[in-house]
Amino acid sequence: MMTGTHLSPAMRTMLRNAIKGADLYQGMGNAARKAGGGTRSALIARGLLDANDKPTSAGIAIFNPVAHSHTPHAGVPA
Repeated sequence: MMTGTHLSPAMRTMLRNAIKGADLYQGMGNAARKAGGGTRSALIARGLLDANDKPTSAGIAIFNPVAHSHTPHAGVPA
């Protein structure tokens, strides 16, 4: 899972659409649609979408992070 990954609003929308199986550009304004190729390429470059516009496990993990149990750090009161 990628942590600390900053995604633009357009990238988040496109990734959510891919996860839902919707049109990648659904809900994006005209300007974002025109720039959508760059958004798609950025998601692929980050390993969040595959070349067939399907979300990777890392892409899915952005919105469904694995729950980790909280373990207090040494010296930090619980």
